[in-house]
Amino acid sequence: MTETKLLTFELKPGAAELEIHCNQEGLEFLVQALQSLAASNAPMPRHDHLMTPSWAGNELSEVLQRDENTLLNHVTVKLWDEPPYSSD
Repeated sequence: MTETKLLTFELKPGAAELEIHCNQEGLEFLVQALQSLAASNAPMPRHDHLMTPSWAGNELSEVLQRDENTLLNHVTVKLWDEPPYSSD
């Protein structure tokens, strides 16, 4: 079976900028993952891990969409009920 979902998180070089690349299936997966996190009854802060197959996951694609970017193999989404305290 061919992987049809496209969902990558990529860092642009020389900038503090994240690009999210997806097709319709990848976008629908991301929306569903965020909705599931929001609806969960797990204690706060809730979190979910999105990983590429190289990192033992199947949530993210691992084909870099822009050669100059850096592919992120592991993305953690955290949901807080209140802002976390600053470390300073």
